[in-house]
Amino acid sequence: MAEISWVILTIGHLSMNRFWGETERKRGALCTSTLLRTSDGLMIVDPSVHPPQMPDLLNDQAGVTPEDVRHVFLTHFHGDHRFGLEAFPHADWWMAEPEIAFWRERAGAEEQKLLDRITPLPLGGEPGTKGEGPLPVFLTVFKTGHTAGIAWIALRWRWQRFVVSGDAGLTYEFFCGREWFLNSTD
Repeated sequence: MAEISWVILTIGHLSMNRFWGETERKRGALCTSTLLRTSDGLMIVDPSVHPPQMPDLLNDQAGVTPEDVRHVFLTHFHGDHRFGLEAFPHADWWMAEPEIAFWRERAGAEEQKLLDRITPLPLGGEPGTKGEGPLPVFLTVFKTGHTAGIAWIALRWRWQRFVVSGDAGLTYEFFCGREWFLNSTD
């Protein structure tokens, strides 16, 4: 199997950070977006910029086009993690089954159309083994309360594990303080 590699497309930031003394939103949210290169093709995790910006971002950061991307995985269904989803109409869209179920009960008509297009990935497996999804990934739901079905991808890379975790780990300060963000589910 070819070695997995990755490129960080965007570095996320919070709209408000209580550890900086902020008590109201100061900026728009932007999530970290990652491009994974695997033997099964290119996958974007959490496409964070709107579709018109996506071609330039992909070209500038990785020298690829939206047409080169074969899979898109959402760690969860918040807007900043799916802004660029529609830039990849030809790609397969994936998200963990519990997250799809959670949003089915809450989404409006336009969001339901997106959910209809997303293929549910079952949880479990062993890192580095081919599961039912597009990559040798291990998916599990984080019990962070950020969303009911937020999931992460763990990959084997150079004899180590590499984790793409979405908003399950916001910042070092949040991790050390065992804090969560203001829009957490529970």
